[in-house]
Amino acid sequence: MRQIIIRTLLLALAWIILWRVAGIMEYAPHASIWFPPAGLTFAAFLVMSWRAFPAILLGSIVTTLWVSDLYGDQTPVNELLVTGLIFGVAHTAPYFLGAWLLRSKLLRLGSHGLSSTIMAFLGIAALSSFCAAWLGTEVMVAGNLLQAEALWYTWLPWWIGDLSGVIVLTPIFIALVSWRYPQIERWLGGLKFTEGGGSWSSFSTKLLIIVIMLAVCLVISMFSSYEEAAFLVFFLILPLLWVSYTESPLKTAIALAVFSTITAFSIGLLGLMDYAIVYQFAVTVIASTAWFGLTVPALVAHNQYLTHQVSQDGLTSAASREHFMQQADLLLKMARRRNKPISVIMFDLDKFKAINDTYGHIVGDSALVEITNAVNAQLRESDVLGRFGGDEFMILLPDTDQSGAVGVAHKLREGISKIVIPSLAERLSCSFGVAQVSKDEHIMVAVDRADRALLQAKRNGRDRIEKDAV
Repeated sequence: MRQIIIRTLLLALAWIILWRVAGIMEYAPHASIWFPPAGLTFAAFLVMSWRAFPAILLGSIVTTLWVSDLYGDQTPVNELLVTGLIFGVAHTAPYFLGAWLLRSKLLRLGSHGLSSTIMAFLGIAALSSFCAAWLGTEVMVAGNLLQAEALWYTWLPWWIGDLSGVIVLTPIFIALVSWRYPQIERWLGGLKFTEGGGSWSSFSTKLLIIVIMLAVCLVISMFSSYEEAAFLVFFLILPLLWVSYTESPLKTAIALAVFSTITAFSIGLLGLMDYAIVYQFAVTVIASTAWFGLTVPALVAHNQYLTHQVSQDGLTSAASREHFMQQADLLLKMARRRNKPISVIMFDLDKFKAINDTYGHIVGDSALVEITNAVNAQLRESDVLGRFGGDEFMILLPDTDQSGAVGVAHKLREGISKIVIPSLAERLSCSFGVAQVSKDEHIMVAVDRADRALLQAKRNGRDRIEKDAV
């Protein structure tokens, strides 16, 4: 019980401190450049669920009393307490529902949904912060802490400020918690806040570049007579995308926090409050883009994995039938353009069914893998080895006529005969059929001729080479 009380008080204290920091960046009544407590609220509900309610409600009540004092309001304390409680509910309810919805979705995604994680986080963050801003301004008006006519030009910067705080700081707070509770990463949909690869010196250099570029943009905006100069800050998308593409999520979160904090504090220091909403949108857009940037390496890796799965046989790593035929079409066109010969060899393992039936499929699979390794050791880099299914293989030999292909088949037959599998008593052997692709002939016609030659090698006693008669 004592630990729960201490945790609640610490969370409430952190929320109040962040609220006061946001007050320093306030550029209109109840509207800050960004609102860090919103990020803490969303993160707290994601990690602690309903247990975060008491701390956030306490912080809301304390800050409501503080707001009344700052603006010299004469509202009685008992009314302020009620207003603070209602404001706390208005602030916490949208973020609690958003956090519950996001966590439910991430649990369904498992560890292979990084792009969906980012999309869901940004979409739910936007909706939750919108509802929190709308309800918050309504409560402020009802509690006489905000004039009714000010509502329509207060809720938008309130919303964008909250959204900026959620998008930028929620990942930072989750990262801090996940260091102590690493099990949190199990439901983050593939988003990991471990340090990851890359050196901190390299990251520091990138961060310095971002800070320098930001400083240049802010100074130009300060001295320029053109209002459009404020939009220079959007160029920071490029270096922050560079960070998100090359660094870990943790370092991306740190870079975004540094960029956003410097931006928020500099606006007041440099007298750029007239462009506050431009910088609010800039922080939101740049942070969202950077988080999307994290998905690019994951998508590339996933595409490479899928390409590997489609193009290679899972057991032997030889080319799949589909990939073999694609390569065959390309190489055949090149051979005909250069007027060069091209040949095919089809071979299979003799008595493969008997090996499987006698020794089991594990031994049979081992025999196929060893044969593939032996064949690859004899082939050139330009040759293509494919598995057509079962124990049947095909080899494409560019710049090779039928005579040369027969010579290759003899070397392969000899190499296969030397394979030793400890659990297999019999010597491995293969039968081969060889055919040269004729001019203007479809590759499948040559494959069919090589297949007939292979069948002839089987009929003639196996462990031999037959070439097509054409």
